[in-house]
Amino acid sequence: MSAAAASDRPAPLRVLLLCASLDIAGGVERFACALANHLAAEGMDVAIGSVDTPAGAVRYPVQPAVRVVAGSATRMPAFTDSASRWRRAWRLLRTQWNTGRLLARLMRLQRPDVVVLNGLTTACSALVFDRRFAARTICCDHNHFFARSRPWQVLRRWLYPRVAAVVSLTEADAPRFRALNARTEVIYNASPLRADEPALPAAALVLAVGRHVAQKGFDLLLRAWPAVVRALPGARLRIVGEGPLRGAMQQLAADLGVADSVEWLEPTPQIERHYREASVFVLPSRYEGMPLTLLEAQALGVPAVAFDCPTGPAEILSADTGVLVPPGDVPALAAALVRVLGDAALRERMARAAIERSRSIFSPEAHLRRWTRLVRDVAQARAA
Repeated sequence: MSAAAASDRPAPLRVLLLCASLDIAGGVERFACALANHLAAEGMDVAIGSVDTPAGAVRYPVQPAVRVVAGSATRMPAFTDSASRWRRAWRLLRTQWNTGRLLARLMRLQRPDVVVLNGLTTACSALVFDRRFAARTICCDHNHFFARSRPWQVLRRWLYPRVAAVVSLTEADAPRFRALNARTEVIYNASPLRADEPALPAAALVLAVGRHVAQKGFDLLLRAWPAVVRALPGARLRIVGEGPLRGAMQQLAADLGVADSVEWLEPTPQIERHYREASVFVLPSRYEGMPLTLLEAQALGVPAVAFDCPTGPAEILSADTGVLVPPGDVPALAAALVRVLGDAALRERMARAAIERSRSIFSPEAHLRRWTRLVRDVAQARAA
C-alpha cells in the first residue's frame, strides 16, 4: 500500500477501559480484560487501565495488542486501618480521592475517543476530577442500583446525566438508570465458558466461587451447611476465591463443626474444571449485579441454588435450571441444596435446560456485538 493510501485510512478508534484495580480475581476485572481483547481484535486502539496495577500483575489474560496503563507506578497501600471509625472513614476518603485523581490523569494522558468506566465508585471518582470526558464516557456499575451508600448515589445523580451512555446489566435496574440518562442500554453479562453437554457428576459436591467479602454471603452459606451435611453426610462444599474475609470464613466453618467437609481453593484460570466436577452451584450473595459465576455455571450445565437478591439471579435462572430462595433465608438455602443434591434425575433435567437457556439468552457473541456497537455509536455521536 502506498504512503498516500495509508494516510487516507482513518485512525483507529481509541478506547480506554478503566477499573480501580486489575490484579484481583473479580468479575469486573475479568469483564474489562475480555472486552479490551475483543475491541482490539475489532481493529480499535485499546488501552486498559487502573490506579496502580502494572502489566505483569493483571489477573486475567490481555492480548499483546492491548496496552496496559496505570495512573501511578507506586502501589497504593492496602486499606487495613481499623483504629477508629473516623480514621477508617478518612482513610477511605483519601483512597477514593487518589483513585479519582489517578484515573482522571490516565484519561488526560491517553486522550481516548471513548472511555468505559467500570463500577460506580470508579466512575464517580474519575468524573469528579475531570468532567470534560463525560461526553465520551460509558458508565457500567456492575452491581445493582442501590448497592452503594447514599453519598455515591447522590454523586451518580449528578454525574450520570452528563455521560454519553449508561449500561445496565439487568432489566430490573434499567428504568432507574434511564431516569438519570435516556441513553441506557441493557447488556447482559455472558460467560466465555460453554459446553454442549453437562458433566453430570455423581459426587455430592457443591461449588461456590467468589471473593471473600461480605457481599458474597459465604457466612450465610456456611451457616446453612451443617443442615446439608446432616441430611447428606457425604456432601462436600468447595469454595474457590480469595479476599480479606477468608480467614474469618475458615474459622466460622470450624466453629460450626463442618471444617472437614469444606475445601478452600485459590482462584485459578482453570475454573472450568471445578464447575464440571460440581453437582450443584450455589450463589449465596447478599446482592449482585449480573453475577458472572452464575452465568458460567449455567453455560456449563450445572444446576444452581441462589438467593433471590435484588438483581441478577432471577433474570439468569428459571424454574427449569435452578432454585431461587428468599434473600438471606439460611434454612431455605439448606433445604434447596438438600433437595437438588438428593435428586439425580432433577439435576440432569436442570443441567440440560441450563445449557439451552444459556445459549438462547446469554450468548457471548451477542454480548460483545452490543458492546462494540455502543462504543462505535458513542464515538460517532461525539464526532458528529
